[in-house]
Amino acid sequence: MRRAALLSLLFVGGCGTYSPLDSHYNRGVEFYDDGRLPDAIREYKMAIDDDPANVRARYNLAVCFHDLDKKAEAAAAYEEVLKLDPRNARALVSLASLKADEGRDAEAIGLLEKAVAADPSSGFPQSSVGAYYERKGNLDRALQAYQASVSVEPRHAAGHAGIARILSKRGAFRDAAAEYDLALAADGDDIATLIAASEAREKLGEIKAAMLLLERALVYVKDRPALWIRLAKYYEQQERLEDAVAALWEARGADPANKDVGPRLKSLYEKLAAKER
Repeated sequence: MRRAALLSLLFVGGCGTYSPLDSHYNRGVEFYDDGRLPDAIREYKMAIDDDPANVRARYNLAVCFHDLDKKAEAAAAYEEVLKLDPRNARALVSLASLKADEGRDAEAIGLLEKAVAADPSSGFPQSSVGAYYERKGNLDRALQAYQASVSVEPRHAAGHAGIARILSKRGAFRDAAAEYDLALAADGDDIATLIAASEAREKLGEIKAAMLLLERALVYVKDRPALWIRLAKYYEQQERLEDAVAALWEARGADPANKDVGPRLKSLYEKLAAKER
């Protein structure tokens, strides 16, 4: 799972010039996008050899280590970024997440506070504070931070999604659904938000809206049988039995051993047969 946003192609390099298309840095980005993390690491290391002040290459190298769960290497790489750019909010947040994983909460909070101070006009550091407190179960502090994130950046998707999650946990599904709508208006392709928004709409009895959101999510995650089964349920509730059958076959394709699919298919075929009589 990618924990941090990789800095993309054609960004300016450490010396303030644009990276050539055929560069170690850009090849690293391409390898990362293809899931070839060891190759990406090799290219980023060569980019750093060419220019030790290339902050972006150092940051992306750290992300690769982080994604591979090589925590010591990732922490060291983030620290190298911060030596060159002490106010790099993404490196501060990413290093904070590693400290939190180790139970070093005071250090994690200190790094998060530095990130907020370093980039006060962005919602990202504040929503990262919110995610930290949400993970710790302190929902009041989490909600406060998420609200701060959308205060400074009204279209900050992660902030709105964070508010929505906490409202959902508190049973305020109508308000949660509204926050999910704001999150999706800012980032309509976020899979976790689409799924969570679908669940909130289902809680409100808005099955068609729940269905449409889940359909959007399944464009990106076709290999999750539980989602196909839920979509089949939504279709069945709307008497779209053929679509429900198709969704269950997708679930079976994703997991042929799933024991929930067979009985549901049998029931649907019986309903279809009854309709034809």
